[in-house]
Amino acid sequence: MSIVSTTLCYPNPTAPTQGIFVRRRLEAIARLMPVTVISPVPWFPRMRPICFDPACGQKEVPAVRYPRMFYLPGIAKSLDAAFYDRTLRAEVIRLRHQMPVRLIDAHFEWPDGVGAFRSARKLGIPFVCTLRGKLVSRLKHRAIRRQLVEMLRGADALIAVSKSLAELAGDAAGQNLPIRVIPNGVDRSIFRRFAEKQSCESPSQEARMALGWSADARYAVSVGHLQSLKGFARLIELWPQIRRRVGDVRLALVGGPAGEPDYENRLQRLVRDFRLGEVVTFAGRIDPQRVSQMLNAADLFVLASRSEGWCNALAESLACGCPAVASDVGGNREIVTDPKLGRLVALEDHDRWIEVIAAALQRSWDRDWIAEKGGRRDWQQVAAECVDVFKGILGD
Repeated sequence: MSIVSTTLCYPNPTAPTQGIFVRRRLEAIARLMPVTVISPVPWFPRMRPICFDPACGQKEVPAVRYPRMFYLPGIAKSLDAAFYDRTLRAEVIRLRHQMPVRLIDAHFEWPDGVGAFRSARKLGIPFVCTLRGKLVSRLKHRAIRRQLVEMLRGADALIAVSKSLAELAGDAAGQNLPIRVIPNGVDRSIFRRFAEKQSCESPSQEARMALGWSADARYAVSVGHLQSLKGFARLIELWPQIRRRVGDVRLALVGGPAGEPDYENRLQRLVRDFRLGEVVTFAGRIDPQRVSQMLNAADLFVLASRSEGWCNALAESLACGCPAVASDVGGNREIVTDPKLGRLVALEDHDRWIEVIAAALQRSWDRDWIAEKGGRRDWQQVAAECVDVFKGILGD
């Protein structure tokens, strides 16, 4: 059984950390069955050039193709699925001259899922789509919603990374859908509780020393793209009041730009306005090993996002033994399942956020227990569950 897996959100030489969770899943699936990844690269003459060799992924496992996909920057976004369909279909036809393609497996709903659904139907190939967090925002656009509903109703199978997304998809489609809930995994070779060393310092203290963090301050970390959805601005606004409650507690924000060029400037202005220049730091987009080190060193992970499908950063924080305070949205309730892991807070309850974060920073947590509980689900388990869905479609 050979499959094509497709998405825009996949690592490439100009965006090496983009969609790394999709790559982790496909790397694990590739150990069980043949997979070829087709990751179209949006292109527009002069305005959006492709700055790498599209053949660069051929020697990877799984092999990756990066075909050029024409699109219109900033306008007519309801046409993006049509552009995706044209690009993917041409690439699958070329691939079929080399090997049989028995299934198209798409990640994300728009334009990836809808475009791949159309290609699959035209080529007579079974189709499955994994529903992720974009579904929440894309359903708000009328022209896109119609296309999404057609895909949801027509798919041979659907995978959702959380129960909340599965329920949302069923409500949007107005019918029971063949959805299998398969949450993301954690790369336990990276996101884990650091082991004790032959020294007097705990793993957290060792990590702090390596990062150059103060031994006297408390630290909270938040991880996500620099976009309003992730709630970094909300955290900065809360921080002066949290410091009045707790004392010297610092906030490290981890993540890079993601389509909102003015958002980082807004965050920097808030830091200046609240005089938090020595308190709030911007780590930027950093490699997973560095993120793991920060989570091991931190006293708390905080997440104030207004929407989530399955928050990888939240799951990874727990796998590192870092307790969490997160907004009670989307799949977060499916991750923070025990008060010994952390707390959930209603998104708009300003006073409650201050109260819960302050209390979490001042209590003792069993970090080894958190790491054991949070790191139970790995990518190979996810892969086995996905292959089970594929075999059910194909009758293998």
